Amino acid sequence: MTLAKAAYLPDFQAIATSYTPRGPFTSNNGALYYQFELDLIIPLYFFTKERYGVEQALRNQSAAEASDISNRQQVILGVGTAYANYEQAKRYTEFLKDRQVPQAEAAYRVALAQYASNGAGFSDLLTAQVQLRGLEIQLALAESSLMQSKANLFASAGKDPIE
Repeated sequence: MTLAKAAYLPDFQAIATSYTPRGPFTSNNGALYYQFELDLIIPLYFFTKERYGVEQALRNQSAAEASDISNRQQVILGVGTAYANYEQAKRYTEFLKDRQVPQAEAAYRVALAQYASNGAGFSDLLTAQVQLRGLEIQLALAESSLMQSKANLFASAGKDPIE
């Protein structure tokens, strides 16, 4: 880019020459002639057009760099989002597995024991059983969601989720 920018700036040129005239119409006395020339080259339309091309290339380069930064930020955001989803699914699965399902199992056992001793009605036993089965289904769905979010996390990080 620096050389391209320098191309549309004014340029100086110095030329020094020496020659001896030869030919049928010159006297051949062996005299040497010296010439010194200093030129100033001023860019006109072509160089102005070139300057605009260089400026456009610079703008395209900065746009490409901004696009690259944006793409990197989107990848980082995607990985962060996938990780947050994975952590949320993991905590929900652990919550169901460690707290909700054991409590529902205990409530079902209590309702079963009370029903066996005629202390509770059949509807209480069915309610406890429905709640237990509902939480077991939620746990299975949460584990499925956990596996899906883990696969999404691996895919967004560029790893094969099957390995």
